[in-house]
Amino acid sequence: MKIRIGAIGPRDSLNQIKEVASADFRIELVEFEYFHRDELEHIINDNKYDVAQWIFSGQTPYYYALDKGWIQENEGFFPPLYGIAFLGTLLKIFLERKKTTSSISVDSIEGETIQQLLREYSLTTLKIELFPYERKQTYVEIIEFHVENYKEKNTEVAVTCLLTVYEELQKLGIPCYRIVPSQLAIQTVFNLLVSRATSQIFEKSKVAIIGIEQINKERITALNTYEAKKKRLTLELALLKVAEKLNGVLDSSNEDRFQIYTTYGDFELLYLNESLSQLVNKVELQTSIELKIGIGSGHTVYEAMQNVGHSFEEHKKNQSKKIIFVNQMKEIMNVFLEENNNFTADKLPEAWKKILEENKYTPIIPAKIYFFIKYKKIISFNSELITTLLKNTDRNTRRILNEMEQMGLIEVTEEATGKRGRPKKIYSIPNLSEM
Repeated sequence: MKIRIGAIGPRDSLNQIKEVASADFRIELVEFEYFHRDELEHIINDNKYDVAQWIFSGQTPYYYALDKGWIQENEGFFPPLYGIAFLGTLLKIFLERKKTTSSISVDSIEGETIQQLLREYSLTTLKIELFPYERKQTYVEIIEFHVENYKEKNTEVAVTCLLTVYEELQKLGIPCYRIVPSQLAIQTVFNLLVSRATSQIFEKSKVAIIGIEQINKERITALNTYEAKKKRLTLELALLKVAEKLNGVLDSSNEDRFQIYTTYGDFELLYLNESLSQLVNKVELQTSIELKIGIGSGHTVYEAMQNVGHSFEEHKKNQSKKIIFVNQMKEIMNVFLEENNNFTADKLPEAWKKILEENKYTPIIPAKIYFFIKYKKIISFNSELITTLLKNTDRNTRRILNEMEQMGLIEVTEEATGKRGRPKKIYSIPNLSEM
């Protein structure tokens, strides 16, 4: 399976990143050209579920997105400007200008990197005016730095890492060259991003166990045997529906605690549609039973079970919390437990909504298929996968997929013919990465 990585940068940087990615069989690259950092929010938020990791053209867009909270540190990185990139730019300056250049201004590179390079290659006679990188710096400040040094005849050439600065200095008639990351730096970052993405896939396959206990259980047991059994059966049926939503299994063999076995990835997927607190509230309304929830995750069932136990121990210390989640690091997690923005049918792409409306087709099931495929980053799928998702019969699933195919919402990419029975169709969603 290829790892889908989003590349953000100006066109020249994207071309260089694309060249490296095309030689790496592990990577499917999705390119997003941008001209100003104000475009980053739209690019990242509209495509965050379409890519596993982000590669930025440089440190400025990466740290800007990080400071704004649009990405987390483990969701992307940029190719650092090693000495080889700077050295290559110096060589280009000397060759193109065809004369000795003794003074330059440089921005956005660490001073130590430059000094080490000058010492190593005996270039200490080269005078450099340096504008070190800072997260809060603006394009205007960097441009003014280069212009001032050139006008004061402190420098002959400006060297920048930023396309916006490069283009503005060119307009002002100042000799300017742009540093771009080396292919070695880009490949190093790709190795990091692929490793992260692979680790995240493994993370989603972890076991998650949801333990459900009744609060004030004595009130139930105080009822006569028939009423108590009726209450428990009602609760069991309600929890069975929750287990179905989690693609999990309900274990009701323990008299004191129900347990739902699922995966961490399915738990995340549930959160896209409905928060756990919403589900618990619904169950409590249906059954008139007050509940407390302990969740544990781990790389094995045993580890997850241990963490379920830890979560209920935390309940004893903090009885005000209805839901407590303990992960494999024994940390209490708050994510997934609060209210969220539902991914409902009205958030389908406009093209899908238009087609469904024209065909007078109820959007609920197509929406469920769309968001499942999109969030799980599934490139192609068959009817068996959708049957499991919809908890449906094979016949009904094939009918639904056939109807969606006729409407153009999905397409058949291949038909696998087995030794017996009808050919099995393999489907995909056209242009999913662009939606």
